[in-house]
Amino acid sequence: MNTLITALATPYKNGKIDYASYERLVNYQLKNGVNALLAVGTTAEAQLLEKSEKRELVKRTKSLAKRTPVWVGIGGSSTVDAIKEATFAQNLGADGLLVAPPAFVKCTPEGYLLHIEDILRVATVPVMLYNAPSRCNYTLEKNVVAELSKRVRYLKDAGKDLNYTAALSTKLKVLCGNDQLLPEMLKNGAKGVVSVVSNVAPLLTKRVLNGAEPALTTNNGRAKCRLYANEQDLALFYKLAELSMLEVSPIAIKYMLYKKGIFTSFNMRLPLTRASEETQRKINKIWKDYIE
Repeated sequence: MNTLITALATPYKNGKIDYASYERLVNYQLKNGVNALLAVGTTAEAQLLEKSEKRELVKRTKSLAKRTPVWVGIGGSSTVDAIKEATFAQNLGADGLLVAPPAFVKCTPEGYLLHIEDILRVATVPVMLYNAPSRCNYTLEKNVVAELSKRVRYLKDAGKDLNYTAALSTKLKVLCGNDQLLPEMLKNGAKGVVSVVSNVAPLLTKRVLNGAEPALTTNNGRAKCRLYANEQDLALFYKLAELSMLEVSPIAIKYMLYKKGIFTSFNMRLPLTRASEETQRKINKIWKDYIE
């Protein structure tokens, strides 16, 4: 079965985290049967959160999730900082660690290998590597990922190179990190997604993960709940994925969450800014067609 992990966004109200809205989001994901949740990742604006805020978000996510696994995003420009974040997340009960690669500092392929190996020495839960070229301005070297696959089971691939996805899917479980390429990545070996779109459309995302719709089946004459994607589903998913990237993520998805009534505002923290009027207009135009 393909895996759906929702990369949770963080709502703000008057400059502070709106925990009531956050809990609505988590409960909405759980109600719709996602396989796991990702707290304080890129979509959560993790680098703009205080340590105390990260602690509270993870604690609340864990409390609500119960048996649903909670992954926690970690990282840092230095390996020492990344190790501290890994320990911090594990102490809060993280079920897995999504490790963002060093960004502004970057690193050499050998440096990245040693960076992850040091994190693995303290990791007591599964680790997921994160290929994020648009965020870090470099791609994780395939041979380095292959070497790490001896001890790491997961890779979130947010790149655009389908050959890269296909090559590494033979080494470890690749999860798509780019909603716009989800169907294509699935065809090239990906086994799931860490999704931004699923914040607002978890059922739709699950249908896309399940693939094309088979012949309608019934149970004692009653139609089963639809679990597969038809052409309309795919078109809508592609549109939501496109809209979610109109501006720097998670600007647009937070406006969609506001439109959906899950968030009470679509505020951001500087240096990110609220969805522009043009982004709002484009989302408003298709929103009447969005049914889940």
